[in-house]
Amino acid sequence: MLKLFMLFSGCLAVLCGAADVVPNDQEYYTAKVRNTELIYTKKNLPFAQIAADTQMQLQPRYEQLFGYIMDEPLYVGLLSDYNQIANGFMMPYPNNRQMNYIGGTMYVDHFSATSWLKTLLYHETAHNYQINAKDNVISSTLHSLFGNGMVFYPWFVFPNIVESSFLLEGNAVLNESYHGNGGRLYSGRFKVETLMQAKAGYLTPERVYNDNYFFLYGSHHYTLGGYFQYYLAQRYGLEATNSYWKKHSQDWFWPFLTNNAMQRAVGVDFENALAQWSEQMRQEALQVNVVAGEKVTTSQSYMPLNSTDSEIFFLVNESGRKMPELVRVEKEHLQVIKEPRSFFAGKVLHHHGEYVTQAGAMTSPLRIYQGLYDADGYLVEGTASKVIQGYLTDGRAVYFDVSSSFDQPQLYVAERFYAQVNSSVYIDADDNLYYFKQQGTTRTLYKNHTPLTHFQGHYGFVTDVDAQGAVYFIANSQYGSTLYRFRNAVMERLSRGDTIIDARLVDESRALAVLVGSDAYSYEVIALDPKPQQPYEVQLAFQTDIPLHEPISPQATTPTVDVNHPYSTLGNMNYSGINLAVESDEDVGWLYNISMNFSDPLLQNTLALFSWRNADALSVAGVRYGNSKYLLEYALSAYGVIDHDSNLSTRDYGIAAEARLPFLRRGYYVGDLHAGYVQEYEAQTREPLSLSLNLSREEWYGVSMYPNFIAAASLYATHDRDDMTYGASVRFSQDFWCENYVSLQGQYVSSDADTIEDERGIKVARTRDGIAVDPTTVVMPSLRDTLYITEATVARVHVNSVFNVAAYYFTFPVSLRREALELSYSYYGLKRFGERADVNEYGVGMTFDTFWFNRVGIPVNVSYYYNDNARVAKRSQLRVSLSMMF
Repeated sequence: MLKLFMLFSGCLAVLCGAADVVPNDQEYYTAKVRNTELIYTKKNLPFAQIAADTQMQLQPRYEQLFGYIMDEPLYVGLLSDYNQIANGFMMPYPNNRQMNYIGGTMYVDHFSATSWLKTLLYHETAHNYQINAKDNVISSTLHSLFGNGMVFYPWFVFPNIVESSFLLEGNAVLNESYHGNGGRLYSGRFKVETLMQAKAGYLTPERVYNDNYFFLYGSHHYTLGGYFQYYLAQRYGLEATNSYWKKHSQDWFWPFLTNNAMQRAVGVDFENALAQWSEQMRQEALQVNVVAGEKVTTSQSYMPLNSTDSEIFFLVNESGRKMPELVRVEKEHLQVIKEPRSFFAGKVLHHHGEYVTQAGAMTSPLRIYQGLYDADGYLVEGTASKVIQGYLTDGRAVYFDVSSSFDQPQLYVAERFYAQVNSSVYIDADDNLYYFKQQGTTRTLYKNHTPLTHFQGHYGFVTDVDAQGAVYFIANSQYGSTLYRFRNAVMERLSRGDTIIDARLVDESRALAVLVGSDAYSYEVIALDPKPQQPYEVQLAFQTDIPLHEPISPQATTPTVDVNHPYSTLGNMNYSGINLAVESDEDVGWLYNISMNFSDPLLQNTLALFSWRNADALSVAGVRYGNSKYLLEYALSAYGVIDHDSNLSTRDYGIAAEARLPFLRRGYYVGDLHAGYVQEYEAQTREPLSLSLNLSREEWYGVSMYPNFIAAASLYATHDRDDMTYGASVRFSQDFWCENYVSLQGQYVSSDADTIEDERGIKVARTRDGIAVDPTTVVMPSLRDTLYITEATVARVHVNSVFNVAAYYFTFPVSLRREALELSYSYYGLKRFGERADVNEYGVGMTFDTFWFNRVGIPVNVSYYYNDNARVAKRSQLRVSLSMMF
């Protein structure tokens, strides 16, 4: 995964908050391998050696295939088992780095790969080579001067940073798939998902190249993108396909010319290449056998099936935007029970009579654990760091031990190691364990420790076992994925359908199957029609060309990785780059924003020297330091005003500080204490010191435009020049039918200030100050001028209705993904030394979820406000606002 974010330096105290690891994490160590610095824990030492060996072989190959040598050291993090996440990411800021998490065993069937760690290394290192290409004088010169910074525009140093995820992730999927480790291109599920999109005519530039809210959602970048890149590699070769990134980086000034770069790389432009691939997929999709049965339900996301003797159960999300439903299908009469439940997405299991799901989440401010979670998002006791496969009849757990499974899944029964496996595990009524092991391209089915049969491929997992001991499993068909059975030494295909990605027996002649459609996953009861047939072997075109999984430099020796070099967050801080933005204002002349940045690779410490000049002709310079290594997260800033308009009264210099102490991170619940202090530069006497206590529960499902549920409360106090201000805020939000959302908010603030001179008392403003947020500030969008008062009572009602009218484009720079109508009413009761003002504010607005240049989401809000108090606010006001989402 490529992780992007925007850097802005126009604030004094900003909590670091972006560390890649939990606070109070394990100690890390470093080792230098070639041009790479590995960062790892003592527990991950054996995996660090695997990473060292892999990088020694991988980087020379990527240098050949991508056509250049990286000009920055590569930092590769193997993060501790306090951070159990099934993911990894690459980011060029603030350093050329990739972070790899330990939790991939939860999705062992999804990736069709032998080693999770190697999959991460192949995939993320491909991203490093994609993004770091700078085949032009401007980018390479700016990099030599400013490092990994943002100069004028984010893409001037890294032109490829703005490329579509369809190409970025698709190319990384391609590059993870030719090392003898399997990969997603070997998965029948991924293939049939691609073919079903082709069958519906969805493989168009405007649909695949943009981030969209259609079925497959963000996963289409990996699925469809992977097969498009495979088509290019098959037709033009791996080197030509990967050379795209070097060619694309030549367009440093305007890197949105995908057609031109593709033409230079493979001899045909992107639109024509995509059209040719789309037609090839459409022709192949004609061969897909689509099976139909008795429909039970549909879902926009796939979560695995599970079953007992009497029922089949699983999670679905029919809209992709609401709370998931627990579906239970009673086998004998096919009675279906659906119940909305706030489960984390994952496979449903039975635990002591309760339904729970396999998931990973924060269990405290200091830990992210995989395990079993209930509907409140609480970790089930005794399941931390265990990917539970099920339970034996005597109650013993069968599970993957997350801590030891960074490379391949380590299967345990109770506390005893059982086997290294390469698929999920099925447990039958007699406590027999069924699973697959991978050796090269051979996939072997096991019952306990006994091999039963094998076939060629990387994709396959057991779904059921019948009363006669026949084993049912999912594996590849020629055009997708289907259900097989192994019985009496005979392999049988049980359906002509190529769209079956999961199944559980209803009885000996029927199964409840998950079928891939063009617009949803469908859960249907299908008839079984056995015919002798082996699973189809997927062979990629370049498997027989050159043995890319062999070391390219067998004479090179890999350094031994050890724990002799502790990682120091301060000692490992490096200069990472300069961010620079410049613009011209007709009234005040040149404006600028510049910061010189330093950071350690785990982002536990950040240091910035900054300066800016704003539209008020105010110039500020200073230094900012942030630390998030420990539970108490803090940031400190010092600044000086170096120039200002003679009409402005400003402070000459000042300081700012923020600190946050998270005390609750459990399930959907979040709680923290927040303190802040700032000497405001625009108001030379104002120095608010604030303390707030914040508690909330927030649920956000699928691609919902707004949170589906919020219950939040805050208590706060501010001290400023012997004045005390106290307040409280509450918020309740809930989704209703058809993507309608209602939000109720309340706020009460009171100050003992005896004067409002010199900006004392409660601040009422049009927006919140981005310098240092004072929690007692009251926001009124239609306000005429900033006010200072002694008491405020605020009540708000917001109603949002989402409309999914979309218009996607490839060559036109702006696409519309969806929009929302907002109606609002706010009451403000404002008091100031006996004076009282009652203000009623009515608002109507539209938010347009726009997508610019096929890469950047920018919500554009147009709102009209009417206010009935002309002394305090403007009678009517039209506001247009937008925000960057990177």
